[in-house]
Amino acid sequence: MMMLVAGFNAAAASRPCSDHTTSTLRLPSTPKLMTKAGVGQPWECCDWVVRDPNFRPTRWQCNDVMAQCSADCRDCVELQGGVGYVCRDWVTSLWQPPVCTPRPWDCCDAAVCDRKLIPDCVCADVVEACPSNCQQCAAVESDDGGAQRYRCLDSFHGYPGPKCSEPWIGKKRN
Repeated sequence: MMMLVAGFNAAAASRPCSDHTTSTLRLPSTPKLMTKAGVGQPWECCDWVVRDPNFRPTRWQCNDVMAQCSADCRDCVELQGGVGYVCRDWVTSLWQPPVCTPRPWDCCDAAVCDRKLIPDCVCADVVEACPSNCQQCAAVESDDGGAQRYRCLDSFHGYPGPKCSEPWIGKKRN
């Protein structure tokens, strides 16, 4: 067995390069995460995204119900009752895909959601200032008597989105 592997490696190493090949090793660059639908991606954005916890690198599936699947969707499933279609394709990316419907917050560590299939969520984070897309911003008493803090009271129909702090670091994102 060892002789066979050594012979194969020697044959591959002694093979001359033709003019049509390149000796440059090409590594994958940062993926084009959700480019326009119709350009290789089955969906551009997603409100109901699912992450596969057992697959590395990270891959995502969108469970949004659409009137029809994009032309790039390879696994289009019609839902019962004719309510629409869902593209069951997986997209491999290091980053979570962007949402189609903007949330009232950019990120949330303490989301409170009901138990519906598509939940209604509120972010209970106490922040220095509410995001610009928050409609109902309420002042909250500070525990340490310091600067005024706020909480966005808006409800969002959908998943709460990414967390603000990284669980392995415990620091806020910039």
